[in-house]
Amino acid sequence: MQDMSGGFEGSSDGQPMMAQTLGLAMARRAADILVRHRDMHNRAVPDSGSPEAAQFAMDDAIFTAVLDAANECLGQFDPRPPADRWCDALLHLLNLAHYIPE
Repeated sequence: MQDMSGGFEGSSDGQPMMAQTLGLAMARRAADILVRHRDMHNRAVPDSGSPEAAQFAMDDAIFTAVLDAANECLGQFDPRPPADRWCDALLHLLNLAHYIPE
C-alpha cells in the first residue's frame, strides 16, 4: 500500500522530504504569527473574549509549540539546556522561513 509521499508503508524513502517540508511549514507559520502581532506593543490590549483575543491566544499556543519543537530539534546539535538555546532556536526558525516562497 502506498502512503501520501508516494512511498510504501513501512519504508522511509519519503520520510526526510516529509520532515523537511513539515519543518519549513512550521517555520513559515511562526514567522507569519510574528508578523501578524509585530505591533502588539503599540495597540490596546484586546478585551477578554473578543475575536482578537481569541486569535492571539491561538497564535500564542501555535507559536509556543513550534518554538518548543525547534528548541528540541536544536538540542540534537547543541548540548546547552533548553532555556539557554531558545533564542538560537527562534533565529533558526526565522532563517528557515526565508526559504519558503510567499
